Amino acid sequence: MREEALDWTKDRIQTLTKPEVKQLRANAERLQEPEVVALCDEVLSSKVKLAKIAKAGTARPVKAKAAKKENPGG
Repeated sequence: MREEALDWTKDRIQTLTKPEVKQLRANAERLQEPEVVALCDEVLSSKVKLAKIAKAGTARPVKAKAAKKENPGG
């Protein structure tokens, strides 16, 4: 393992966007850094799960019914 590979932790990789993680994974694979590749795979799989959950949660927004205003003057 190269010294630069030691800088990549799961927490640090989680702060990256999905395209950035994919690029990091490609670079790590090219440089033969299997530990970094594995971390990227973990983060990518969790990002996919989170995206599915977020998408499912926003599929149909529920509209709140407007409260009827009473006329205090009669």
